[in-house]
Amino acid sequence: MWERVHLLNTEELRARYREAETRILDYDPKQGGVYYTRLYHVHDLLSFDHDEESPIPPMRFTNAVYKNKNDYELCEAVNILSVKIGSLDIEFPIQIYGTVIARDSLDKKCVYLFRRDREESQTINSKDESLILTGPKRGLALISNTYVETNLIIKGDQNQEERLLSKGMLTIPGMERRVLTRCELESCSLATKLSTVDVVYGVVKDAVEATISIEVLAGEFFGEITACTSSIKERLVLHDRLAHITSGEKIVPIIPLLRSVVAVYVKEKLLLTIAAHTEDGEFTKCIDYTPGVNGSSLDEITVGLTVLRVKVVWSIIDY
Repeated sequence: MWERVHLLNTEELRARYREAETRILDYDPKQGGVYYTRLYHVHDLLSFDHDEESPIPPMRFTNAVYKNKNDYELCEAVNILSVKIGSLDIEFPIQIYGTVIARDSLDKKCVYLFRRDREESQTINSKDESLILTGPKRGLALISNTYVETNLIIKGDQNQEERLLSKGMLTIPGMERRVLTRCELESCSLATKLSTVDVVYGVVKDAVEATISIEVLAGEFFGEITACTSSIKERLVLHDRLAHITSGEKIVPIIPLLRSVVAVYVKEKLLLTIAAHTEDGEFTKCIDYTPGVNGSSLDEITVGLTVLRVKVVWSIIDY
């Protein structure tokens, strides 16, 4: 009797596992047949929630007090620089919605890089245009592999149906099988459905997390704000003048940033470039910051006729 119950339980467990596995499997000739569309290297596939968002916030260790370097440990990190449609089986332009997420070593849960509903789709006119990234919300640790999952849909108009543009998973190799002597610019590609998605990212040695906020103290700001590091010059777009107009006379003078978090090698510099567009022309200010393992930096700067307060909060990236 016990053996029969055990057999039934085992068969039921196997059936539930197959059902869970089926949910993250798909078929695509570009992938050579059946392939996994989502993370499958998990402790328990039955209980793992693929849609759960990571609860880990930025700036977790900003207020930590360290007596010396032995009190903390730095790990490597990833900056996702761009996500582009490198090739397309149909013609541009297209309107895209859906999600691109990252899963890192800290908890393997969803950290959104791109998330748009159908009503807020983004128009992509060519392979040179990146998705407008709005994440990650915190530093992405690179200890074991980091994964990027795409679920992108082409918005149909009245005469066209919705079509799946990209669905699958890319792997950014962790540190177990590599030795990092400097920060590296890398890329990976995913060919599924109607496209090949190209992801460009920076691998950051001995990383700290910089969380940026910018406030208008006087005047108004209409322009762009970008960030990079001293070794990887590819720029992260933090603010785009086409998306926002921020006035110092408004009730909330904080400039809304598309992204606010950058991973920086502790021995390099964080470089912010602020370009203000006015009736008298364009004014540009570049600021460099020396990374810290905790604390913050606060500066008041003038760009054209606009006075800004720039705050950068530092934290290590750790479990």
